[in-house]
Parts: sequence; structure tokens; C-alpha cells
Amino acid sequence: MCYDNKEMRDLMKSVREITTYKWIIKKSEFICTLIPCNDETAIDNIIKEYQEKYHDATHNCIAYIVGTQKRANDNGEPSGTAGLPMLDVLEKNKLTNIIAIVTRYFGGIKLGAGGLTRAYRQSVADALKGAEIVEKFSVPLYKITVDYSYTKKFEHLIKVHHIKCINTEYLDRVSYTCYLENDSFLTIIQDLTNNTYTKEYLRHDYIELS
Repeated sequence: MCYDNKEMRDLMKSVREITTYKWIIKKSEFICTLIPCNDETAIDNIIKEYQEKYHDATHNCIAYIVGTQKRANDNGEPSGTAGLPMLDVLEKNKLTNIIAIVTRYFGGIKLGAGGLTRAYRQSVADALKGAEIVEKFSVPLYKITVDYSYTKKFEHLIKVHHIKCINTEYLDRVSYTCYLENDSFLTIIQDLTNNTYTKEYLRHDYIELS
């Protein structure tokens, strides 16, 4: 998709995809998982998934910044030695819409408060070094519905204007779920369909723009 004035749009940075980093310090294994997340309502389910995945771990410590939500959880480690250092790394890298989970399998040697803080901080920092960081922009998602007679021309326009569609539904009419940067494309569809199309605003999402 091609968008004008990107610098004026709501911008965030996050990881492109789930990234995992493992390392061992004094026989304790640390596994950091970085997860992109655009939906505040999905946070708890994502965390639960990894808690279940690593149910036999000694600790599953958490830090996340998703939308307006921000949280750090030490999950049994001494207060302030895990979640907050992890969160600090996310903030210093100006990341958002990201969940960081550091899983620890205790190896029998205590690290002390300072050692734990450094270990959890480094787990996230090193995981970020191996992650692909991308810029994402807030773009509205619409459901556009047209008659079958317009589908061929509509789909041609989608390709020409590089519109990102994530779903097509064929019922009495055809509905396309698309990200639209501005109203200009809707004006084109209005002319194409003689104003017989319908549109429904669904939500705003952060997506990558080409």
C-alpha cells in the first residue's frame, strides 16, 4: 500500500513476528519470547498460552505494552528484579503492542537481586537484537459490500490501488474487509457502483505500510 504523509500518522514500533531467545547463566535457563499484540483483549489469553506451554518452569515473568495497557509481573521472583527491568527495555526501545515473557528454569545457583535484574534485562535486550523491528501505522478497517456485478472491477481497483483486504464474504452481495488509509478510495467505489455500495467501519489496527 502507498500512503502519503506517513510521518503525520499514528506510528508505533513493534516486533514483526514472535521471536524466541534462549541462554543459560549459572545453570539457569532463560527463555525470552517476544510477541506482537495489537488487541488489549487478547493479552490474558496470550499470557495464559505461554504459562501453560512452560507450566513446569520455575518462573514466567511478564512485561507488556499494548495500547493503553502497561504491566510488569515478577511471577515469584524478588520484587522489582524481573518484570520492571524487562519493561524498562521495551520502553527504552520505544516499543509498543508487544508482550515479553521470560521463562526461567532454575539451575540451583542463586543469582542475587542484582544478578536477576541483569539476567532478565539482558534476556529481553538480546531477544530484541534477533527480532525484526517494524514500524506500523494506525489504519481504519472497513467492511465494503457491493453487488456481484461490480466484483470484477472492484477487485481490479483493489490491486491497482494496493488496498490490503483480509477477508471476502460471498452472501447475497459480496463483502470485502479492507484497510483504507483515506476516503478517496470510497469515492472511487461510490462512482463505480452508482452509490449502491455500503460500508461499515470496524476498527483501527496497526499495520505495516509499503
